[in-house]
Amino acid sequence: MEFPKQIKDIVYKLLQEPTLDRFREFLKGQTGEHDTIDFKDQWIEKQKLAKEMISIANVGGGIIVFGIHENEDKSFSFDGVEKIKDKAIVSNEIKNFISTDLKYDIYDFVYDSSEYEKLNHHKYQMLVIEDSPKFLPFMSKRDSDDLKKNRIYVRRGTAIEEATQEEITKLIKRRIDVEYPDSEKTLELEEHLEQLETLYDKIKPTIGHYEGGMGGISESLADMLKQMTKSFNGKWVSEKNPLYPDES
Repeated sequence: MEFPKQIKDIVYKLLQEPTLDRFREFLKGQTGEHDTIDFKDQWIEKQKLAKEMISIANVGGGIIVFGIHENEDKSFSFDGVEKIKDKAIVSNEIKNFISTDLKYDIYDFVYDSSEYEKLNHHKYQMLVIEDSPKFLPFMSKRDSDDLKKNRIYVRRGTAIEEATQEEITKLIKRRIDVEYPDSEKTLELEEHLEQLETLYDKIKPTIGHYEGGMGGISESLADMLKQMTKSFNGKWVSEKNPLYPDES
């Protein structure tokens, strides 16, 4: 996850240990919404939430905070959510839209009192979307009013947009780099020779088949039949493999 430099350390500490104090420090240091940070007054309907989560997952993960409103002048209102939403309900609402490979967690923050007066007697929830490059790109599993199946959405600042060809290429490249970290590595001569030797050992210099009896079957199956019955009279025919390469 790539967070703004000004609050990067604060966010990482919060994710490592999501306590009331660290969440308060996170809110005090806010600089506004970004690709990886979003604020909502209250919980939003399931289709819109799924779209938000997919778009954030495609840009490397991030967080959505519920109970906070960013005003036009970039100040914040800390009114909190009306009530803490059960995690099982959230999971049930979005399960038909997002892949099971999109991992997330929800944290609750309830302030009975606080040094930061604006938070007193308010409740907040934070949804953390993990960075899962191995499963990029994430797409919706079904259609809704503003969420289209098999479309790739990304978050750009405060907006959610369909990914451009360039962005899709970057997503795929990031997945390849994670799954095959040495895919672009330049091999030394010795490494090339080792790989060639391994491949060469896998090629059989001869090929064969059984003739007669029950016709052409595999050697292992024919041997098994010989042990089970005396009626099998097949003969194993071996010949040079025409595709066997010369070792030089």
